[in-house]
Amino acid sequence: MLLKQRVNIKQSTKWLARRLHQFRRGEDGAIIVMTLIFLMLMLIMGGMGVDFMRFEARRAMLQSTADRAVLAAADLTQTQDAKDVVIDYFDKAGFGGTIVGEPSVIDTGEFNSVGVTAKLPMNTFFLKALGIETLEAPAAATAIEGIANVEVSLVLDISGSMKNNVTPANGSAPTQTKIQALREAAIEFSTVMLTPAYKDKISISLIPYSEQVNAGELIMDELNVNKQHNYSQCIDFPDADFSKLDISLTSYYKQEPHYQWNSSSSNTITMPVCPFYSYERITPWSQNLSALTTQINKLQPRAGTATFLGLKWATALLDPSTNPIANALTQKYDNFGDRVVDTVFNDRPAAYAVEGEATLTQKVIVLMTDGQNSNSERLLPPYYDSETEIEYWAENTFWYGARNKYGVSYPNQLGSLSNPNQSGKLTYRRFIQNGNNDGKGGSDGDALMQNLCTAAKDKKVIIYTVAVEAGAFGAGEMAKCASGPEFAFDVTGDQLKATFGNIARQITELRLSL
Repeated sequence: MLLKQRVNIKQSTKWLARRLHQFRRGEDGAIIVMTLIFLMLMLIMGGMGVDFMRFEARRAMLQSTADRAVLAAADLTQTQDAKDVVIDYFDKAGFGGTIVGEPSVIDTGEFNSVGVTAKLPMNTFFLKALGIETLEAPAAATAIEGIANVEVSLVLDISGSMKNNVTPANGSAPTQTKIQALREAAIEFSTVMLTPAYKDKISISLIPYSEQVNAGELIMDELNVNKQHNYSQCIDFPDADFSKLDISLTSYYKQEPHYQWNSSSSNTITMPVCPFYSYERITPWSQNLSALTTQINKLQPRAGTATFLGLKWATALLDPSTNPIANALTQKYDNFGDRVVDTVFNDRPAAYAVEGEATLTQKVIVLMTDGQNSNSERLLPPYYDSETEIEYWAENTFWYGARNKYGVSYPNQLGSLSNPNQSGKLTYRRFIQNGNNDGKGGSDGDALMQNLCTAAKDKKVIIYTVAVEAGAFGAGEMAKCASGPEFAFDVTGDQLKATFGNIARQITELRLSL
């Protein structure tokens, strides 16, 4: 009997061990566990989405309330106290108590500027599981009615393709070239902006550009530039300068060599890298409509396209770092005996606007092109390091000089700046088009431009862009640079005048500041 019990126990033990082994190795029901885990994750993620959707809906409502409140309060016909108007809007929208501090108000009698900042805390439902108890929805808005101080950088493309005929939107035969259409448009813009009613309030910095930007002797004299010649006045900014808006008054800058690398049917210098005619220079902080009109009417197409360099000067002439230059130019006179900059503008560029605060000064860039940033080449240093060579390249085109002075059979073969003594190679590529350096080096002009656009928009500078028959890529880059879709214009040449006029009127009307 005892033996039989021992056998049963032994058999039971083996059976249990076998069952435990099978259980350990078995995979039945594993999918249920994974399903439960994934279900929990899906519930958490879905719950987070609900909280974020609630947050965005409340934030949009708060921002809309802020926009409507400052627009109503800034209206020059508004008879109630501006602060009370803003607070009343928030109270009636159910957002009472969300305003940070007090609404900011400037009322000069000629214009009103009202700003407000608000924050709305919102309790979460599902994010609490992750330790996030609340989300805070921010909103800020500023509105101006009337003409406050306005600083404008008007950046005009005078590259070689501007000689082409416009393409009328209605398909009719062209009646003018792009440069002719641009002259009319820029004059229309300046005329609308510089009416007598806006005297001493609006300044325009006119910045013509092609492959470079000629700052002019007077601006160059205020900077630390390692000058090599007096043929033209362009600066070769280092790439790092395209991530910031200012121009240093203490750092040393390299002057752009004066030579023409584009091929030419003759040996006459007509399209150097740096524009050199007097009407191609920057005219800074001006309200002289007659002088601007005269200069604009002289503009001619030439050389390549470097929109990013035009934009660099546009941002610099809006940045407070150049105030000492403006101040100095109020004490200098042009060839007609007029001050280069009116004394009333000696405090420009003003400080940047602060989000949610009333502002005395609005900063605007109007950036125009008919194409895209193009390839651009420079002489290697060994071929531009003596007075004899500098003078030679100012008198002879590169293709002529390369073959006749240096015996180079193929002038279009690019060298390297890191190895400037390569046999038979006189130039290197400084900038590239479309990010395609095809193995020849060079900085991406499009990337440099977008860096500046981002930096300017971060400082609440309004950027209007106008692409004139620029092609899909060029128009796309300009649209990315603009302050928003409503600030980007993709037009034909015959629409240019109306577009510039509309932009000018938008700047001078009641508006929300960005």
